[in-house]
Amino acid sequence: MQQLFLFRFLEIVAVMLFVVGQSSSSGDTMIQDTSLVNGQTLRSTGELFQLGFFSLDNSSGKGYLGIWYCNFTPQEGIVVWIANRNKSVNTAMASFNLTSDGNLILFEDDQTVWSTGTRSTGLNSARLQLLDSGNLVLNDSNLILWQSFEHSNDSSTQLPGMKFGFVKRTNTSRRQVSWKNSTDPSPGDYTHMIRALPIPDLVIFNGSAKYHRSGLWNGYGFVGYPSIASNQVTNPANYTFVSNENESYFMVNYRASPTPVLIRSTLWANGTIQRWFLDRGGNREWQLLSSIPADECDMYNLCGRNRVCTNKYVAVECQCLDGFVNITENGREAGCEREKPLNCSSNQFSKVQNVKVPDTENATPRGNMSLDDCKNLCSDNCSCVAYAVISGSYGCITWLGDLLDLRTFVDEGDDLYVRLAESSTKKHVWAAIAIPLLLGFFLLCCVGVLVWRKRKRASTRLPLQLPNVKEGNSTTCDDVSESRLVSIDSEDSCLHNNDKGVDMINTLGLLPSYNLETIKTATNDFSDGNKLGEGGFGVVYMGQLEDGQKIAVKKLSRNSSQGPNQFQNELSLIAKLQHRNLVRLLGCCIEDTERIIILEYMENKSLDAFIYDKTKCSLLNWQKRLEIIVGIARGLLYLHQDSVLRVIHRDLKPSNILLDKDMIPKISDFGIARIFEGDRALEDGTTRPIGTFGYMAPEYLLYGQFSFKSDVFSFGVIVLEILSGKKNRTFGQTNSNLNLLQHSYKLWKEGRSLEILNDAVSCSYPTIELLRCIRMALLCVQDNHEERPTMTEVVMMLASDEQLLTPLKQPTITSIYSEGDCSTKEMSITITGR
Repeated sequence: MQQLFLFRFLEIVAVMLFVVGQSSSSGDTMIQDTSLVNGQTLRSTGELFQLGFFSLDNSSGKGYLGIWYCNFTPQEGIVVWIANRNKSVNTAMASFNLTSDGNLILFEDDQTVWSTGTRSTGLNSARLQLLDSGNLVLNDSNLILWQSFEHSNDSSTQLPGMKFGFVKRTNTSRRQVSWKNSTDPSPGDYTHMIRALPIPDLVIFNGSAKYHRSGLWNGYGFVGYPSIASNQVTNPANYTFVSNENESYFMVNYRASPTPVLIRSTLWANGTIQRWFLDRGGNREWQLLSSIPADECDMYNLCGRNRVCTNKYVAVECQCLDGFVNITENGREAGCEREKPLNCSSNQFSKVQNVKVPDTENATPRGNMSLDDCKNLCSDNCSCVAYAVISGSYGCITWLGDLLDLRTFVDEGDDLYVRLAESSTKKHVWAAIAIPLLLGFFLLCCVGVLVWRKRKRASTRLPLQLPNVKEGNSTTCDDVSESRLVSIDSEDSCLHNNDKGVDMINTLGLLPSYNLETIKTATNDFSDGNKLGEGGFGVVYMGQLEDGQKIAVKKLSRNSSQGPNQFQNELSLIAKLQHRNLVRLLGCCIEDTERIIILEYMENKSLDAFIYDKTKCSLLNWQKRLEIIVGIARGLLYLHQDSVLRVIHRDLKPSNILLDKDMIPKISDFGIARIFEGDRALEDGTTRPIGTFGYMAPEYLLYGQFSFKSDVFSFGVIVLEILSGKKNRTFGQTNSNLNLLQHSYKLWKEGRSLEILNDAVSCSYPTIELLRCIRMALLCVQDNHEERPTMTEVVMMLASDEQLLTPLKQPTITSIYSEGDCSTKEMSITITGR
């Protein structure tokens, strides 16, 4: 009892001595009988890591003792180790002490919160050192008493040099455990660990349920991450996997020392593991190396048993293995089962190429042997249902029972051989013969139909001309029937010769014309009940023709000074543009003083009606949002590069993206669009910009210069708004002094990009696609137009599995969107120039 009292007394005295400055810590080392309090840190020799007290919620005063990267704040999510992650302390009352007997103790007032329990009576010169690896080491001479890498307290972050695995002799696991959330580091729902199996692999668990499986180690990487393994030559780190009778562990090590980069792997609160690297000679921005799960097919056994998951980019496809048929359980698809049972006489196998081989829980390693020997071994075992030969120490592997968690890769992965019943073998052979024959016959039929239709159109295309309209003649479009085609190529058109704003339309070709009475009937005489929206051009109405066809009627406002020019511009452009993601022009009406454009009717109106509405936004899951983003990108690519005209839209925004009944996006409103002529990077097209604040590129807003990259900027803003459900021009009023672009960049830099997502986005989203999409959008809104991608590059980014490592820069000039009245309302500026 006296010894315990004496020990407690000495600990309190040590703290008091530190507070009055009689003992202190310095550099990267603490010695016996010294302490660390809030505001003081240990910094590793190369100033890569620091140890100290920090708080994740500045308002509470509660905090933790941990290690984080130098030149970054703990709030940026770069904490790599925490001593007391289960219990915060009052940092003003806390101290971290190395006692005379070699024990590390974290005190809060006079209470022990955490301790290493490493007391020893025979110490010579115990000291605590923070290394450049991020490892905190307590040693006495050359004897290591304790180190954070081996007592990681189930950290959420793995660093190079840290063993990650399972110690068999002590039955303990070194694993990653997620935080509960960004401000609470206590253990969350997700755990990343190595399973102690005959063929061990890495698995992410959500509670006790498998969430993702890496696949087995093939000697140079995990089979579930073929692209990571194949990039090891250029990777700044190499990977080691060891499995023996004592332990199984995975380790990352730097290739060079001192390393030119820093690497970390973090398990986030949503179950995603991200690998990041930091170029120490670069701009101090963390770059994403990889993220898992990478897509929906990476979710454990997404398609059910005996089915293969294939990521088709816009949709996931689940297919039964050969010889298997779909089954349902409790009204839901549960996978596939054999169409006919196996028998021992069956020795035929179906080859499934480029897959992640199945879960190894029911697999057996057979050692190195040839493919034929492995097949024979499986054939001789009536219970063997599949085999594969994997590089590495496992060699031939055979499976029993159901095959779980199968997915395909594009041109990587391994070959799996699945045993077939005899009848399935014959069916497979017949299919291999019949399918090519049927496809060839189908192609011949298609070619014949196309040739016939082309000849028929050529023989029936007869343009119809309007009656002549002489100067001063009052003849109007009443003389033209609703369905007649109007040629505006000639000077004799259905226009008033005195209307100079419209008389210049001379390049349209054939265009259907409607008389005014028909349009009035269709729109109930332009009643407010038929009103769809209103803009600078005028009002848009919903109409229905006598044959039941619904139309959108865009009526020029008589008070619009820019209206005639916009009317001319829109007709001359949209009539020549045909694309799935552009709104389709049906015709026009030019009568008396009326100027009307008739467009296809879009059942779901505009995109802004969905993404900002708290109720409707729930209809847009991640997959639907991605399809909309891709559709807009393809429409813009057509305008910029693939159409007969090269067009800059200049007013791209959610209200100008219309959605049809299938939610397919279509770009509309070409009233201020311009045809790009020449090879100039920027065109001085105006003295004052036309468009909408919040979507205009900086060079256009400030200097009146526009280019294709101006549209790219607007597209980037739209993507961020689709993902977040927030408006760029009003974001700073309710969230911070940052606009949406700056806030998105801040989250990206801190490794918290997923926090931008709208609540309606399903929690099962493929993280890699989301991060790729967010980074692509941030590239599009770079202040310097030369640093933005082209729409060709954007479409490639959306379709590619490669990581985007182009450096990002913080948006600065775009803060103008949050200044003054421009942030509170949508504003269009018109000009009198060309």
